[in-house]
Amino acid sequence: MEFHKPKSIHSWRELLTEIGVIVIGVAIALAAEQAVEWFHWRNEVAQARVALVEEITLNNREFFARRIASEPCLSRQVQEADAILADLEAGRGPGKFTVFRTGTGSLISDSEWQAQRASQVLTHFPHAELAQMGRYYILMQDFRLWMPQEGDAWGELAILQHPPRGITTSDLIRLRASLGAAQRIDRLIVLNAQRQMRISRQLGIADVKADAARVKAFCTGSDQDYQRYITSQELR
Repeated sequence: MEFHKPKSIHSWRELLTEIGVIVIGVAIALAAEQAVEWFHWRNEVAQARVALVEEITLNNREFFARRIASEPCLSRQVQEADAILADLEAGRGPGKFTVFRTGTGSLISDSEWQAQRASQVLTHFPHAELAQMGRYYILMQDFRLWMPQEGDAWGELAILQHPPRGITTSDLIRLRASLGAAQRIDRLIVLNAQRQMRISRQLGIADVKADAARVKAFCTGSDQDYQRYITSQELR
């Protein structure tokens, strides 16, 4: 077996040439590694963007757009509750609700956002796009607080559907406070639902419309008809 000893370096020029070859080789290897990583995260970001757009679109259609479309019905309910309370306070026979709802219901989801954040894919999104998505999803926490509060307020006011004969002044004061809370929370939910839709448009996500049949059932149908409609949609 023949061994070849490395050639000795006879000048600074040869030394610098050898060092240059090594440096260039290392640089090429690092650049190749960076290119592979860039393509990997580019693909991950593209897939994450598709999933997030689907989640945002679903939230918009199933809650935000529907809540905005249902606002006239809830405003009417507030006015009718106010009139019933006024009748009771004046000792008159109270009027009736056209339809009584305790809220628009439906869930909002941020599971895809949480999954992508846990996998650190979000750190590779363009900064402006990530900032807009962050604004959209941070508001979800507020909606999760407002929705139960609204349900509780209308739950208190449900007694106005059939006011008892012995209703007292203190009861009416408490119901007035509940009505004020319901009205205030309704305003917050609608204003911020509109904000969510604007953020979605800024992200390039197409506008969606609420299910007109569901909105109509919510606004004019009986409880049985409305629940029957919801069940039929869930079974589809």
